[in-house]
Amino acid sequence: MFSKRRRKTVIGLIIEDIYTDFSNDIIKSIKNAIPADSDIRLMVFGGRYDVEAGSGSRMSSYKTVYNSVFRLANICELDGLIVHLGNSCNKGNDPIRSEFFDVFGGIPKVFICADSEKQLTVNYDNETGIREAVDYLVNVNGSSNICMLGGRDDNIDAIKRKQIFISCLEEHGVEFVERNYEPTDMSMNCVEEAGRLLDRNPFAEAVFCVNDAVASGLYAAMQARGLKPGRDILVFGFDNTHLAGELIPSLTSIGSEKETLGQKAFELLMKRINGEKCSSALIPTRLYGRESFDYEMYEYTYTEMIKGNNDFIYKMFDDCFYRYKTENFGREPVNLRRLFFEIISGMLRALKRRYMSNEEFGELCRMVDIFFDKGAMEYTDAEKLIGSVERLQVSMNTAQRLSSTNIIFLNRLFLRMKDNAICAISAQKVRQSRSCFLSREKVQEFLIEGTAYTDSAEENLSHIIKNLGRLGINNAAFYLYEKPFEYCGGSFVSYPETIDLRCAIKSGELYSLSKGRHRCVLKELFRREDMLSRYNGYAIFPVFYRELIYGMLICELTEEICSRGEYFSVLLGRAIHINETDSKLRSAGAALQYVRF
Repeated sequence: MFSKRRRKTVIGLIIEDIYTDFSNDIIKSIKNAIPADSDIRLMVFGGRYDVEAGSGSRMSSYKTVYNSVFRLANICELDGLIVHLGNSCNKGNDPIRSEFFDVFGGIPKVFICADSEKQLTVNYDNETGIREAVDYLVNVNGSSNICMLGGRDDNIDAIKRKQIFISCLEEHGVEFVERNYEPTDMSMNCVEEAGRLLDRNPFAEAVFCVNDAVASGLYAAMQARGLKPGRDILVFGFDNTHLAGELIPSLTSIGSEKETLGQKAFELLMKRINGEKCSSALIPTRLYGRESFDYEMYEYTYTEMIKGNNDFIYKMFDDCFYRYKTENFGREPVNLRRLFFEIISGMLRALKRRYMSNEEFGELCRMVDIFFDKGAMEYTDAEKLIGSVERLQVSMNTAQRLSSTNIIFLNRLFLRMKDNAICAISAQKVRQSRSCFLSREKVQEFLIEGTAYTDSAEENLSHIIKNLGRLGINNAAFYLYEKPFEYCGGSFVSYPETIDLRCAIKSGELYSLSKGRHRCVLKELFRREDMLSRYNGYAIFPVFYRELIYGMLICELTEEICSRGEYFSVLLGRAIHINETDSKLRSAGAALQYVRF
């Protein structure tokens, strides 16, 4: 039931293209920043960036209606709002003051990656990471032919990164010429643009990609030309998303050094909500080296290892498991950072005293197993970890030759670390593959069972709703307006005042409600307690067909929902529309048959 006994703080996140790695990282960092036992609820309004806006194409029209979900952030009661629309809101003279954002009135707001002195913003300090990369390329690697795959002219970060890149080159005496630059749409679909850049620059030594997605397109273009990143051309991107570690070879990328954009935005928003004074922030960045550009910030020297002080060991952990500081907030039953400290300090003690007993070896093996069993690989990527472990192993073996310690036990421990890492990655891939297979099976079941229409439109709709659980959504609520309404475009959407909760899915179990039985006031929707109250994060997806908006699907905020939620809403919208269309055709056919008789 709807209850206000314990009022939650409801904050919204407006973000475009919820399925991208960059958006996922922002969502995850905000979600992780919310204390587990707090009364803070995060509602994510994911829209679509329309590169063809105004073209009249079907996809452009679809995105226009889809983005009507943003207006719910103004209608429904929110205590604060975080906005990241790095592309959509940067049109016009003032990137923030547009008719789109004026509707949010006095709601406390924080903007991510936006350029406005009048608003509270959180931005990357683009310069620190880019300067670090260029310094290394020119001064250490001796590179002089350095190119860039850039972004769009309506994206603030893309503009800044190009300006900083050119400035850094000039400071190092490297001339920048236009043939070294190629703009892109900042997505993976930039293989053609990357190919043009490579063809114009056959002797390119390095390429800076405006983000990690663009680097993926460059990889494809290089492969088509028989080139390998890291061997033939050094490549580095920006944002340090999970994609950087998944590419083959893994991608060197610039990312936040200590805290993420989402973390800082959440922190500033809560201060603003609580009436505290705060100012816009810049997030320091650094270069994270991987296979595409061999770069390491730290070297594990013999002197440091012999001293084995706490700061040195924690520095090693932060280097290897670089996501832990931004993605873990005490939710794990085991403190992985502390456990890593115990493992390495035990190895360093043995190195220092030149001996390790069987009991010590057995205990360290047990701790290594626990370390990986508790999800250590979630905070790094395979190549990064294995490379760091191998550097540490080489350094220890060098020290062992000087100190004559028990080399066999130490190398067995390193081998155990690598084996555990490989097993963890393998298990994760198996789970992902299995999950994709099961998802396809469930969607197929929904289409077969849920759209087996009869002559009754109302019965068909109930059948669609009852089979919603077949999509494999664990926790969700499905709402329908009493009557679908038409979205006519523009900044104004006349939403109905009420909406009906037709079913809820809790822990995979579907609970169906009859039409009108659970009517909700739309503006109070996000404060209800019948929506899976034990979860603090939700994603909202509009359910519509063309200009007709039927309702919304609100799902527990998970990585799977971020990638598949829109697909589920599209299936629902079309299933409902086909039912209505078929019903009208059947009625017309029956009437015509009656007239003939």
